Amino acid sequence: MNVTFDMSQLNNPALTASNVFISFAAAASDMVYGSGTSAQTINFVNGNLTVGGQSYGTSPAYSLQDIATNGLVLNSATSLIGFISYGTATGIAQLATGTQPNLLSAATPRYSIFEVSYDGTTGGADITNISQYGGSIELAFLQDGTTQTYVGNTLDTTSTFNALAAVSGFSGSTSTTAVFLDNDGLFLRAIGTNLFPDGTVQNPYPGFNAYLQNLFTSYGSKSVVTELTNLAPGQNPGGAGSAGFLSTSVATQVTPSTSYNLDYHFTATVSQVTVPSGASDPNGTYSVQLSGYVNATPSTGGSTVIYNNLSVSIAADDLVGGNLYMTNFIYQAATTGAGISVTQSGWDALNNDFGTANVNAAALLKATGDFAEGMTCGFIGSSTLSTTSPPTALSGLSSYEWWQNPTLAYAPAQPNNNYYSVYGNVISANSGGQNGITFSRGGVYGSPYDDRFGLNLIAPNASTDEMHITLLADGNLTPTSPT
Repeated sequence: MNVTFDMSQLNNPALTASNVFISFAAAASDMVYGSGTSAQTINFVNGNLTVGGQSYGTSPAYSLQDIATNGLVLNSATSLIGFISYGTATGIAQLATGTQPNLLSAATPRYSIFEVSYDGTTGGADITNISQYGGSIELAFLQDGTTQTYVGNTLDTTSTFNALAAVSGFSGSTSTTAVFLDNDGLFLRAIGTNLFPDGTVQNPYPGFNAYLQNLFTSYGSKSVVTELTNLAPGQNPGGAGSAGFLSTSVATQVTPSTSYNLDYHFTATVSQVTVPSGASDPNGTYSVQLSGYVNATPSTGGSTVIYNNLSVSIAADDLVGGNLYMTNFIYQAATTGAGISVTQSGWDALNNDFGTANVNAAALLKATGDFAEGMTCGFIGSSTLSTTSPPTALSGLSSYEWWQNPTLAYAPAQPNNNYYSVYGNVISANSGGQNGITFSRGGVYGSPYDDRFGLNLIAPNASTDEMHITLLADGNLTPTSPT
């Protein structure tokens, strides 16, 4: 399919098709720039692209004028990332070949990101603002010039920047800022919530201790979730929602080298680690333990094996030491990495029988991701009624059922308190699309697991002949509040 760009809505006199660029990174790709004897391939293999005999992790940058003149065809791609970098009135800004952008550097040009995987007939694509925001765009799949499906930001770039800057406090110190300005004092980028894990740069976004304090007060020692599970309501073990995996050749609790459907079931309890103690610790700090089991049911039918007594412990924020373990876990939706402290117990048999990677994909990262996304989106403890029938408080639904209520994520789930990611809320509230249904929230990733709602991922089909990216209005890129 052809890859095309539209700048007609950009409304920025400093930008033309000659100083806005596109460059790529990918695990694998088959792309062709130009045609005939002048055609160039953009073929990544194992994450690397050979240019002039040298291996690079990103492609050269092509101006949108070059793309319009010479054409760009995407034949296939695995985890392809497109970086749209914007120039300025005083110079051309583009990512150098082989250079992954440094988000925490003011020298890195402003850019937007889209992602796509495509095998020639099917695939998926999205726009992500998880790690940073640099400009509003829309991505669509077309057939013969008619839009099949699309997602995109819905608020102009300057207004989105101001909204994101406001929720990060317009931090003024370079050690705490989430907002970068260029040499002209104009918006350059807003950094997302998952880029502050190791303490070298202080996280300017609100943590979750006020939310956890509310849950601790309301639920005590009881579980704060009905159930974290991938199994659809009313289903038997191994039914709808469960995930299929092959057991290992050394499995002992199940038949080796056999296909099983796995479903997980966890509760979550909150424990107070430090009590509120003034301005330095106004809400106290809290740890969380997930406890539960995983069912393994033969995919061809048969007896279910239950792996009981599984637990995951997530450490509380250490405000004295500056290690925001809980905050980092929730914002990153990860169990390992800088600034994260998560421990596991009871998983050895399941890991032996299905392999650690499969267990992570089927249960561990799914259950912890459900909890993190539930906190990020404000579903845990929410009294907001579901859009599904019968209307039920979100707090009374399983995590499987949460994801059937995409329009309630973030602020709608917690209308009286900011018990959610305020960064993710800005992105969700100002993005939409058409993906079977037309929607006005949740069209762009603002948090790592927003795809659980199934809105922000769009797919081409065998008749798709064009992927079309529109650069939306910039505005004047001027901050409206002091930094």
